[in-house]
Amino acid sequence: MSQINTFAAFYAFSSGALILLGAMLLFKPDTTSSRANRWLGLFYFILACTFAQLFLEEFGIGGNFLVHLLELPRWAMFPCLFMAVRHYTSPSSSVKDWIFHFVPFLLFLLFSIVYLMPVLFDYENHIPRLPYWMRFTIKYFFFVQMVFYWVVCFSLFRRHQKNIRKLASFTEKIDLGWLKFLLMSVLLLILIRIWGLWNIHSANFAPALYFFAIIPLAYSTLTQRSIYSVELYQQPDDNEIQPKREPHERLTTEQVTALRDTVLRDTLSKKIYLDPALTLSALSAQLGINTHELSYVLNNGLGKNFYQFINELRTEEAKVLLLSDNTKHLDMLGVAIMAGFNSKTTFYTTFKKATGLTPKEYIRANSKETGIK
Repeated sequence: MSQINTFAAFYAFSSGALILLGAMLLFKPDTTSSRANRWLGLFYFILACTFAQLFLEEFGIGGNFLVHLLELPRWAMFPCLFMAVRHYTSPSSSVKDWIFHFVPFLLFLLFSIVYLMPVLFDYENHIPRLPYWMRFTIKYFFFVQMVFYWVVCFSLFRRHQKNIRKLASFTEKIDLGWLKFLLMSVLLLILIRIWGLWNIHSANFAPALYFFAIIPLAYSTLTQRSIYSVELYQQPDDNEIQPKREPHERLTTEQVTALRDTVLRDTLSKKIYLDPALTLSALSAQLGINTHELSYVLNNGLGKNFYQFINELRTEEAKVLLLSDNTKHLDMLGVAIMAGFNSKTTFYTTFKKATGLTPKEYIRANSKETGIK
């Protein structure tokens, strides 16, 4: 029994760590991620309440009322995580259906207030016994809820990851790593819970496992960076760019052709693609074309998304620069920047994909051809 109590002390450590994380996020200076940080802070506070409840139950401290009070917000925990991930991946969106996700929590809160009335009036011994189906629902609904919302959160992350290249012409400064690490840490907490339900003996060590799983959770939170572009426009989710078929076409075939020619002419003549920070909305403003229509023209007129269109033009620019005598003094990073790329990594990846050669291999291949001629 003493060994179990020793491990149970980790519940208190976990609760304290999560309270600090939650406070840090809630009182963090305003940024574009403020709403997401507040939701994540609430998630950590509710998770802290859960570990505090487990600690009190294990050591028999506080009585039934305090334990149940700490349990009240549990059904709001994973909806808060969902709201955080949703705001992180779509910071400009207005989530109007947020209350829907908290309906189970509100129902449980209402039920608990009625159920707790005898406790509030010191009639604890007269608390009615709940029907089996109600006890079963209360016991397992949270488990189903946390699995469901984790899957939904990870789906939001994956969808955002696929869409990034459709929103910006470079992605190095759009860091998705910390959010993925955070979700993996939450999954680890869920798996520990499942393991505890499946193997009753493992429950003795669960408090320590929870605490060590919170360490990567804290690390990912403390190292969070921007995970979205400055774009406010939301692109479709498809990996492949296919012509869109709408009940009422946005543009006629003739309009698409005319706008396509305008996009190609102005982008090339003004060399807009040389701007490393170019985004879809910035290109739209310079061309004088509505953002949605520009995206439509790129998809249907050129069969490309924004990322592909801009970086293909940059690759063609890089081909010229690599063989020019005027750029012999530049290293590869210098050539990449002159061609409009934001980093050498994007330059190498895009160039190799377009030509099948690295930049140095391209120089050698063309030098040999020039020598033969």
